[in-house]
Amino acid sequence: MLVDKWVTEGINIILGLFTIFLFFLYFKIFFTMKKKSIQVFLGIALLVVWQIGILNIIGGTLAPIYNIGMTLVCTLVVAVNIFEGKFWKKCLFSITFDAIWMLSEMLINNMFMLYSERLANSQLFGSFISKLLLFIVIVALRKVITTTSMELPDSHNILLVFISAGSIYIMGTVFMLAYQSEWKYAETFSLISVAVLLFINVLIFYIYRKLADDLYVRQMNLVYEQQLELSERHQKEIELSMQQMRDVRHNMRNDFVSILAYAEKGECGKIIGFVNDVMENGNLKPSEGVNTGNTVIDSLVGYWRTTAEKEGIAFQSNLCIPVDIPFKSADISLILGNLLENAVEGARKADGKKYIRLKIKYDRSNLLISVENNYRGELVKTKGKKLQTTKADVLNHGIGLPSVYRVAEKYHGTVSVDDSVSNRFLIRTTLYGT
Repeated sequence: MLVDKWVTEGINIILGLFTIFLFFLYFKIFFTMKKKSIQVFLGIALLVVWQIGILNIIGGTLAPIYNIGMTLVCTLVVAVNIFEGKFWKKCLFSITFDAIWMLSEMLINNMFMLYSERLANSQLFGSFISKLLLFIVIVALRKVITTTSMELPDSHNILLVFISAGSIYIMGTVFMLAYQSEWKYAETFSLISVAVLLFINVLIFYIYRKLADDLYVRQMNLVYEQQLELSERHQKEIELSMQQMRDVRHNMRNDFVSILAYAEKGECGKIIGFVNDVMENGNLKPSEGVNTGNTVIDSLVGYWRTTAEKEGIAFQSNLCIPVDIPFKSADISLILGNLLENAVEGARKADGKKYIRLKIKYDRSNLLISVENNYRGELVKTKGKKLQTTKADVLNHGIGLPSVYRVAEKYHGTVSVDDSVSNRFLIRTTLYGT
């Protein structure tokens, strides 16, 4: 008997370790682990204690409803401590994990009770088979779902949470009704109900991915629309400059005749005044316009320079880039457009002399974008020290800053923020080409 007890405890420990493996296998689809810290250590410790021994003993003495509640709380606490990400996203995938886990156990248990009473009485075998089913579901999810850093708004996550939480409630209700009913088909329909609920919870991942993809498409459409609009404006400016140059060339002969007449009389002052008049009429004053040859960068910088100057913001730029760079135009437009928009937004509210300093340098297939501006107020950051939007329209504007980080990661680059100097904000983005 003692040997059997030790064997049973050993199998329970192995199953607990397997559950820990499944936990990390599942959550790493959607989250990245935090850097090593006391918080992570406590989360892992709670996960181990939860699965191996202590909480299982406590859970065995609790009513099913409290046992389910304890499982949900433990899963969420562990996920919050170990992984990066939004709280409501962790809530969604924690509850969904527990729902699929519980539904898998209930599905296997119902099948055994219908077809093999002997297997139904073997708790360890049923636990192993249910975890094996959970493993198959998780592996399938890893094959189907591509990891995306696109974050859904909290409102979407909260709505999806209700689906998983509702499934757990319905599961418990079906279980209670099935085993209190004398109808001979109650267990069969209970089995079908559990299978349907399991499918619905797996479907949540597809819904989440589709919502994230739709949000990404909407974002990229906004980027392309902005890029087309700026390119059209830039093209019109070029056409206007060419028209002005044609007008100047057409009148150049007469202008030279007038200048020569003033020169013969030694009237240098009148020559200077006449030349200034010609330049002003032809819009030939020295221009600070952007003309690197790269249409996307020229149009973006030109647009935000004009916008900033209308707001009374001094705009300085230092651009050292070739015409062609090994980065997608949409990605450059997304990063530069968001950084300059935020810079104008911040400098607009600043006290004293308002300024924006932009530096773009291309060197050895790498691109460095640096934007500096003054501002007033407090920066809002996530726990991961990333900037967070402060705009009211989070659905449209909240995707801007995370997208800057996402594009930088796409090119194995970095985004660093320096706010060490009071009322001065400096952000640097580095992209590494191939």
